[in-house]
Amino acid sequence: MRKLSNEFVINLTPHTLNIIKADGSTIEIQPSGNIARVSSTSTVVATFKGINVSQQTFGDVINLPDSEEGIIYIVSRMVKDRVPDRPDVLVPGAPVRDAEGRVIGANGLSL
Repeated sequence: MRKLSNEFVINLTPHTLNIIKADGSTIEIQPSGNIARVSSTSTVVATFKGINVSQQTFGDVINLPDSEEGIIYIVSRMVKDRVPDRPDVLVPGAPVRDAEGRVIGANGLSL
């Protein structure tokens, strides 16, 4: 198992992340201000009862820094799926919900 405790973690999502650690405690990771995204274009392909139907096409990852020793980047699943060979790019783990079903954190990080 790879240990990440000595790594520097950068949140490339627009949201504050509450990551639940192995010991049950929670670490809050603020957004860095830089958001990694997948570029997209949308084209209207049909109209149904006056409603445009569009098709979205996804392209390249934007705003994802190059790999750097000792740095872990947290991104969306869509971004991670575009860079599967980047072990320094992770996503929040499975959602953890409160009694009302609201997401209150993520169970660790995931590849």
